[in-house]
Amino acid sequence: MKITAIRKVQHADLMAEYENPIEHTCDVCEGQSWISIGGECPEGLCPEAWKTMREFVAALARGEGNFYDGWMKNPYSAMISCNDGFRPVSFYIETIEEMRGERITLRPWRDSDARSLYKYASNLEVGPRAGWAPHQSEAESLKIIQTVFNNPTTWAIVCNKTGEAIGAMGYGPSCNCSLPAREGEPTVGYWVGRPYWGMGICTEALALMIEHIRTATNIKSLISGHFTDNPASGRVMKNAASHPPERRLLMKTSIWEAKNR
Repeated sequence: MKITAIRKVQHADLMAEYENPIEHTCDVCEGQSWISIGGECPEGLCPEAWKTMREFVAALARGEGNFYDGWMKNPYSAMISCNDGFRPVSFYIETIEEMRGERITLRPWRDSDARSLYKYASNLEVGPRAGWAPHQSEAESLKIIQTVFNNPTTWAIVCNKTGEAIGAMGYGPSCNCSLPAREGEPTVGYWVGRPYWGMGICTEALALMIEHIRTATNIKSLISGHFTDNPASGRVMKNAASHPPERRLLMKTSIWEAKNR
């Protein structure tokens, strides 16, 4: 989670009337920011300010949001003030939305991605390999963006060279597919458009997401599976699991032997 000091106010009249002189006052500056790893207090952040925001940071780190039924325009964020009544600081807390790699960027899906999503998700070779039906129209793709993809843990895989959304990467609650997931262990899912197969795009995207999870959430392990006739998906998982120990999560893989697969 990213925490940014947005506004600092000093109530000089209240300080003059009610506050005893103090040697050290708040040294937070507007625009100053911190990164919370795993929902923990960042180094250098005022401990008193942390007390007021830690529950919100922890909730966002768990993938929760939409506090107070639509309070924030960005439902996966919060605006919290510290508890100093004389010189309050307002902090904006947000999930880190973009992850940029050498060839691709992971970012939230946009309505404007509907055309490119339909372009790749309508291919008869793509969806069935991942367990979903090919898209039938651009309108259907838009609906998927606004529903299935409308959450803080699903990202568009965007080609840095063209700016086009070419696939999807994300994680969420374990699906009903007989994978041996631990309680609360997220399931990973991904796909990329047919023209980008065999280029290591999903491997790069998965590595970006795992690094984000490792540094910005308290998730310790993931699970994913693949159909027996889609071994390329399994190789993506094996590549992710082969990262150096200090830069990886526990990544369990499973072959999903569904009917006739």
